[in-house]
Amino acid sequence: MEMQNHQQCFLVTFALLLLLVILHHQSYAIEHLVGDSIWTIPPTNNFYTNWSSHQIFFPGDTLYFDFEPEFYNVMQVSRREYGDCTGDNPYKVFSDGPVNITLMEAGVFYYICSILNYCSLGQRFTVTVLQNNRSLPTSSPSSSPLPSM
Repeated sequence: MEMQNHQQCFLVTFALLLLLVILHHQSYAIEHLVGDSIWTIPPTNNFYTNWSSHQIFFPGDTLYFDFEPEFYNVMQVSRREYGDCTGDNPYKVFSDGPVNITLMEAGVFYYICSILNYCSLGQRFTVTVLQNNRSLPTSSPSSSPLPSM
């Protein structure tokens, strides 16, 4: 009987530790290598758009842009500037590469390279950051009282 209690205790402890490891792992942010390659003029005009549409982004994730600062830059711009491929009033400018950009909140964000006509050649993309569901789920308060032990 005592051996059976030890086995049950071990199994419960193991299950709880496994659950904690899984939940903890899900709360990690992910570093996304933009385009799965270097940040450069892409082989096709929709290369980076296709790449970002196949990714899932959450707050806390980072975008890693690997580029040579002599030839490229990264700008976070408005939707209008993204559509026009202009960087006249960027939100942020990153001239020294490589660079990590942390995605801080849910929303749609626009990135371009403003060097020459590189944006028109496809060196741009949007990122849709979803609400964070990698962290522990929050439980709603229960209307019934907890049982006493």
